[in-house]
Amino acid sequence: MICRYRETASVYCYNCSYRLTLFKLPMNQQQVAELIRKYNDGTLTPDERLALDIWYLKFASESTAHLSAEQEAIAVDKLKSTLPLAYKSTTKKIWPRIFAVAALLAIVFSAILWIYQDKPSSVQYTKDIKPGKTGATLTLANGRIIKLADIKVGQVAIESGVEISKTADGMITYHILANQDGRSGQMNTLETSIGEQAQVKLPDGSLVYLNAASYLKYPSSFAKFDKRRVEFSGEGFFVVAKDKAHPFLVKTALQDVEVLGTQFNINSYAYHPEIKTTLLEGIVKISNAAGISKTLQPGEQASLTNKSVSVSAVETEYVIAWRKGYFMFNNESLEDIMSKLATWYNIKPVYLDPELKKTSFFGSMSKFENISKVLKVMERTGKAHFEIRDNQIIISKN
Repeated sequence: MICRYRETASVYCYNCSYRLTLFKLPMNQQQVAELIRKYNDGTLTPDERLALDIWYLKFASESTAHLSAEQEAIAVDKLKSTLPLAYKSTTKKIWPRIFAVAALLAIVFSAILWIYQDKPSSVQYTKDIKPGKTGATLTLANGRIIKLADIKVGQVAIESGVEISKTADGMITYHILANQDGRSGQMNTLETSIGEQAQVKLPDGSLVYLNAASYLKYPSSFAKFDKRRVEFSGEGFFVVAKDKAHPFLVKTALQDVEVLGTQFNINSYAYHPEIKTTLLEGIVKISNAAGISKTLQPGEQASLTNKSVSVSAVETEYVIAWRKGYFMFNNESLEDIMSKLATWYNIKPVYLDPELKKTSFFGSMSKFENISKVLKVMERTGKAHFEIRDNQIIISKN
């Protein structure tokens, strides 16, 4: 635990300085590596944890003076792709510059992590399982069903004066043609299966990114409606175009989300007992069937059931990692992690010991790797063993 008298790396705490002399700070690479090994094993003493925290924050605070915004963005992406398991955040919010500076040492730091996390990994399989990919099924108002993977880039259809197209990166777009009012408002649906993800640009310019096993129903034009209403299930990230005269309303099985122009994520998968709505930008209002409503500020997440709505502060980076191509786990249970993997890899977890479901993990890894690589990284923590049998993942104690 970080000493309560020290809030940033630049504040020296005389209350705990006598303990830090045990580690002769600043520590060398070998000493840091040993503390990281103990951190991963869960054997750090409070004093050792304090020393590791101070080293991490002190290094970051002394190394961030000359990073441009562009360099920070590049560094953050580099860190995510390099570190197999992320260091647990010790503050309420991850400092972007600390994250970026850590990325600049990714080669050295990740080498240390791999050396000390590299416990024997023996994920067994005869046939590996590939990750999901871009794809979805578009159903038009006339009942025509279109598999996006089967069509070429360009015009997909014209429906009541609205042109529907597919871009080079697989996005579906809607555009009202010249001399057309697009006021029919016929309903379309876009649905991703397990192992698919998609994105659509709605006729008002709003963007919706669909994760695997998700469903979006929307009109081909909002022109005749007072509110821009869509129906949704699964997980999606919304970037809503600003239009004060026409609020944007997302309806799920248990809640309504009303916004004017904002960015937010909705997770309404059936395997979760709650619907989670996370706000990144703007303001949204969440309401359930019981008439309970809450207003979210950026960085807040609403957890909603048909009887209650609670709000808490969260690390949004973990919530939207899926849209950026990553799995990120922040003290998540193995049961929740395997549910995410099942949605993306179309697998079924089988637990030989039900208690393993409660095992927690911290980590970050690409979602475009074969599942064997993801499981090997998790197995190196020493918390579980994985075996791939067809589409089943057999999970046992390590």
